[in-house]
Amino acid sequence: RETYRKSYFGGINHVALIRAIERHAKTLNDAGRPLEAEPLYVENLQLSRDYYGAMTAGYGKDPSEVIAALSSYSNSLFALDRLQEAEPLSAEALQLGRAKYGPLHPETATFIRNYAAILSALGRTDEALPLYVTALRIMRDAKGEDHPDTLVSQHDYAAALTALGRHSEAEEIYANILHLRRKLLGNNHSDTLVSLGNHAGILTRLGRSTEAETLQVEFLKMARAKFGPRHPVMLNAIRVFAATLNGLGRYPEAEPLLTENIEISREVLGPRHSGTLLMTRELTSTMLHLPDRAHLAIVPARSAVAGIDKDLNILAKNAYDDAQISRYENNHNIDFRLYADAAWFAGKGPSKRAKIAGAKRPSTSQRKKLRHEAFIAIQNTMAGSASKAVAQTAARRAAEARSAELGEAARKRQSLAEQWTAVDKMLTQALADNSPGSKGKRRNLTARRNQLKDEMKAIDTRLRADAPDYFAFVRPSALSLKQTRAMLAKDEAVLLVVPTEFGTHAMVVSDDGIKWAHSDWNRGQIDAAVRRLLWDVGANVNVSNVENANWSGEGEGAYPFDRGTAFALYNEIVAPVAGALNGKNHLYIATTGSLSSLPFGILVTEKPVGADGNPADLRATRWFSDRHALIQIPSLQSLQSLRQAKRTAKKRNGRDDFIGFGDPVLSGTAETRGSGGARTARSKNITGAVISAFRGNRTRSGAGIADIQALSGMARLPGTALELEAMRRALKAPQASIFTAARASESNFRNADLSRANILALATHGLLAGEIQGGAEPGLVFTPPETATEEDDGLLTASEIAGLKLNADWVILSACNTAAGDGSAGAPGLSGLARSFFYAGARNLLASHWPVRDDVAAKITVRTIEIKRDNPDVSRAEAFQQAMREIRNDVSADSENDTWAHPNAWAPFTLIGEGG
Repeated sequence: RETYRKSYFGGINHVALIRAIERHAKTLNDAGRPLEAEPLYVENLQLSRDYYGAMTAGYGKDPSEVIAALSSYSNSLFALDRLQEAEPLSAEALQLGRAKYGPLHPETATFIRNYAAILSALGRTDEALPLYVTALRIMRDAKGEDHPDTLVSQHDYAAALTALGRHSEAEEIYANILHLRRKLLGNNHSDTLVSLGNHAGILTRLGRSTEAETLQVEFLKMARAKFGPRHPVMLNAIRVFAATLNGLGRYPEAEPLLTENIEISREVLGPRHSGTLLMTRELTSTMLHLPDRAHLAIVPARSAVAGIDKDLNILAKNAYDDAQISRYENNHNIDFRLYADAAWFAGKGPSKRAKIAGAKRPSTSQRKKLRHEAFIAIQNTMAGSASKAVAQTAARRAAEARSAELGEAARKRQSLAEQWTAVDKMLTQALADNSPGSKGKRRNLTARRNQLKDEMKAIDTRLRADAPDYFAFVRPSALSLKQTRAMLAKDEAVLLVVPTEFGTHAMVVSDDGIKWAHSDWNRGQIDAAVRRLLWDVGANVNVSNVENANWSGEGEGAYPFDRGTAFALYNEIVAPVAGALNGKNHLYIATTGSLSSLPFGILVTEKPVGADGNPADLRATRWFSDRHALIQIPSLQSLQSLRQAKRTAKKRNGRDDFIGFGDPVLSGTAETRGSGGARTARSKNITGAVISAFRGNRTRSGAGIADIQALSGMARLPGTALELEAMRRALKAPQASIFTAARASESNFRNADLSRANILALATHGLLAGEIQGGAEPGLVFTPPETATEEDDGLLTASEIAGLKLNADWVILSACNTAAGDGSAGAPGLSGLARSFFYAGARNLLASHWPVRDDVAAKITVRTIEIKRDNPDVSRAEAFQQAMREIRNDVSADSENDTWAHPNAWAPFTLIGEGG
């Protein structure tokens, strides 16, 4: 290489030098020394670009060396986990390779496969899967089913299926590849060894750990001889083997393997490489499973989260990074949950046996430090989409506070970022397309993406110069205990609840201090209890046939509520910290997972007596909603952002300007929303069930245009008109402030001056994304027009709501299912509708967790308004608390199969936001 380098600067052997550098870099990479190989790949690419670019513009007729250099360097960056840098290089190699070799050439398939692998590593496996399919089809057609190159494509396709949770499909492919590679290449070939390891890994995921261990022992023996202990293949193999041992409950065997492996990985791949971090996470979990080692898990836990802020700050440079940060958050949330668990066990101290061996209990100052670390970690587990929506609104308002032009620039930036993400996804899909016209489509999408990037870059430059606090608001840091206490009034407290694999954390913070407790109920047990309670109130929750049959037969009377489960859940997650809530009238609640779908007001604070279906006994129950005025918040940082937004909001004239939309013109039989009890309503078609509401044509935003005939066939909701009229009268608003019947159109809503509304009410059908066949978004139903257009198709979707300009203290969503998900473990903290209204600028929402009932919805919403109107010193949360209590204590609806004392009637709504 050095010989050729000297002659290159003399003007000869250009290609020879390029190829010599390439060979040297590959040798280092294959030897498991990727950090040493990387600078050679950089030099190789630069020389290739310079040499071939100098020959003729666009690399001349044969850009082979440039393509090879791009591909090699992107693969090197991929191995080093520098995925953001690898992606554009791999995309360029694919574009040039397709142009040189043609769309159906095996080389093109390799470039497609390489690019898809980077997308998968970036968490975009759903986008990568069509690329894998295309690459596999090309290889099969060109080389046959059993060719080694085809098997490579099959392997990558199986890896994508694994990432998407389709483990059974992946296992069948992995088994077949292993069989063929043993037959064609022999047991000691590197590809065979990779297949052996991957098949063992998928068996572990399927719970077949005993079979997996047998394969892994065989694999490790051969791989160690072939690659050596420091090769990345070997490092990954040991990590997978340790995961298998953990799956078998053999944690003492897994721990030393991981400990040794992490140290080698730090040296070979770097401390922030995803492989190193995966092992660190696995080690933390392993140690938490060991009673005598759990108190030491804080060491790897701290290591796992140590560089997260730095990682995100490095990323935060452009539209591509904006999109990628959100993809990383799920993994980061896992790390922070483990960090909180490790802090708890470290503060608890060593086991008795560990003490005998010399381990010491932490000092008071050490426990205080651990508690603060856990407080930060718990906040960071809540960095979900709802919290981000609030943060983006706060950032926009911070820019607006400096000037209207900067505020508009911030709004435009958020819109451009969404467009960039959508165009980027379309471009990825186009890369797998070989149909006529696909080349022009890729060219246009690339140009559009670059245009959006340049526009965002220009706005970012301006915001950094004129509104530097904008970016601090967009990505708010966790609050310190001092900051949190300073934010809260004397009668306020915050309850943070985070379920994990190892139990459930509950923290109360107020101006008095902080209290931290830990329940043995893990995430699975919490999910089961939440699902049971949501089923009992008629929420959209998936349960098994066995659960449905068992629960349907439980409880006394026709309309019972499982107060026993409600009390048990309270006892586990609230009772241990309840003492810190004494004297705190306002309680803000932030939680994660399925608990976000549950209004905490239906928890029971004392052991229930009497019959679960007896109205008198239900009214006598000690409900959590009576102890405190409850307000749900997406995160602690969002409460800070909402209060900042309240301070910077435009001053009003003192009136509660009101706008209300509802009772759209629909041709279905008029019905009462949510009529009857929860179990009765379960058999009814409350929202029109699953409707085919979208046609095949797509809008510029990628959403569908609603089928107005399908929407028109939904049931008319006359009770919503009465509800809006009662609100109007309570607020002494003019008649023109409510839009019902023909006036309740989407176009009228869009054209209304919503920024002047202090209270915005929407009383109509709320549709979940799953209820709209072919539609990916939830929405609110308006009066369908005669002809559907992008601007007015009778359905206001979540993305359309996000584009509104609101300045409302309160948005009342008196519609079904507008607050949260289905109670499942992975459900988002708030529904897409709720998040979108926060994004648009709302500071408080009154939204529903299950189908609301016409016979009580109007009473709850109107009474809340009336109580607040008649008692200006009462907070919105206190007014809402009193309205719910009045509904529950009203005996007028008591009958053999119904009562308003049931939580289904009085507790569907949740107040979300600032709550003041």
